[in-house]
Amino acid sequence: MSRTRDIIQEIVNIRGRRRFGSAMTELPLRLFALEHAFKKHNKSEGELTRYFPVALIACIEGYFRLAIKDLVDAGEPYLTNAEKSASSLKLDFSVLRAVHGKAITVGELVAHGVQLSRIEHIDATLSSLLGKSFLDALRIITDRWAHEVRGEPITPILSNPDTVFADVSRTFELRHIICHEIASAYRIEAEEIARCLESCVSFLRAADELISETIHPGAPLTQTDMNIAAGQSLQEKRKILSEAVEILRSRLDATEITAFDEAQQKWQLYCEAWANFVAGERSNSGTIWPVIYAGATEAVVEQRIEEVKNFKRLGEQSGTDHD
Repeated sequence: MSRTRDIIQEIVNIRGRRRFGSAMTELPLRLFALEHAFKKHNKSEGELTRYFPVALIACIEGYFRLAIKDLVDAGEPYLTNAEKSASSLKLDFSVLRAVHGKAITVGELVAHGVQLSRIEHIDATLSSLLGKSFLDALRIITDRWAHEVRGEPITPILSNPDTVFADVSRTFELRHIICHEIASAYRIEAEEIARCLESCVSFLRAADELISETIHPGAPLTQTDMNIAAGQSLQEKRKILSEAVEILRSRLDATEITAFDEAQQKWQLYCEAWANFVAGERSNSGTIWPVIYAGATEAVVEQRIEEVKNFKRLGEQSGTDHD
């Protein structure tokens, strides 16, 4: 098997080991579990303490690979900005076919290939994608939830960014020592790990806020606002579909219109059934149910828009005729 095929399979395997597909939903699960485990473990167990930096860097690297994927797959200008990060990628036909067939995304391909083993690597890659200094942006990013929902003063998430960046860099160093050296004489204090844990969590919080605001600026914060926004987004997509349907119907003859209308009615039933299946029982999902339902419906509507817009009859040619 070629190395290219290995890369494609690696990306597919990595995706399959995640519960969710985006950085913003994966991160809190791991960080909560890690913080809970550190508080609960016996600090006198030195060998166990040594492995918390490993888990922290795993969270950081995993988060930023997902964040890079999310940025690139969000489109311009991040797709164009990814050219430098993607310059080392070796593409052959199997990779192009995998991207074209949507087995993997361009964002996944770029994220899989970048080096993230130091804070300097993260800064260089994210700065290139964002078109501005990533670490400088982290210095001033604020928590929208804190000041828009809880009414707290507008203050940066990182009260002492230089200390946070130094602790994150130190965590990378500790991870390297633990993973690549036996280092039996090297003592790691629980107090240092606690400080690194706090700084890494703050670093990730600030990064997540920055990337979230970059991809979804001004996104709704409360569940009510999220429900309203999800409904409005679905309504807009349904309007686009209706316009595409009318354009297609105008190109069909009477017999074809009858058949198409029947197909569209059956598609509507499928769309509703699939969204209900994904969202599940409303009583089990609480206030978030409208967001889940609207998101599932919108995904199916978007697929239908592509189908309707790109419809061609069998044998229909595009471009110039050939003899």
